[in-house]
Amino acid sequence: MKRYFESFLLMVQMITRIPVKRSLPCQKEDFRRGAGFFALIGLIVGGIQYLLYLIFRKLFPAYVISILIILAEIFITGGFHIDGFGDTCDGYFAAKGKDKIIEIMKDSRIGTFACIGIVINILIKFESYKFIAASNTLSLMIIVIPMLSRASMLLISLIGRPAKTGGLGNLFINNVSLLQVIINFLLPFAAVALIADPIKAVVLTAGVITVTLSFNALCNSKINGITGDSLGAVNELSVLTALIIISSI
Repeated sequence: MKRYFESFLLMVQMITRIPVKRSLPCQKEDFRRGAGFFALIGLIVGGIQYLLYLIFRKLFPAYVISILIILAEIFITGGFHIDGFGDTCDGYFAAKGKDKIIEIMKDSRIGTFACIGIVINILIKFESYKFIAASNTLSLMIIVIPMLSRASMLLISLIGRPAKTGGLGNLFINNVSLLQVIINFLLPFAAVALIADPIKAVVLTAGVITVTLSFNALCNSKINGITGDSLGAVNELSVLTALIIISSI
């Protein structure tokens, strides 16, 4: 039980900015064990976002709540996932050839396509969260969305192959189990079924899985695999997919 708790703290320490001032074991098995907590990390992120919604919903209009929800995610994660999304946009749209794409993705400087992608990303989030914040019946979806997006990171880690020999992404790529993926999808699926209804849960989960599989295929065609940036990008794509579906059904 202690090792599972430490692996959970390792994930909090690694993929959020929540302070965990503790020296933790960092073997490959620790990351494999910790990957099973991705949906729980999403629950924490979504829970904080939902708490902000509850605190400010009667004080501010929906568009202000939307901004607060977006900012909360950026501060909690340190922009970790959106950075991977931006790097992926730069690499995939700015160059051809695996080596050149990966070189651009590793560059710390932000390019035109990263700027365009991030702006579109935030605009979709802004409009969608504004819609959700204005609807009392959909507000609990704020919690579910980060859970689903973290589950998509596990799925692509299971089915994807590493595009390079090193990097943080390789701590998870091909280092997760099918059972972990299933459990991490079942948790948000059950939550949506309870919040809304089973049909919406199926549509939402199917949409996120489809986008994840499609993105994995794109990565294979571009760089013959996935990287750590790909994990961040699929998280963002899954959030956007979930938001668009929720705003449409």
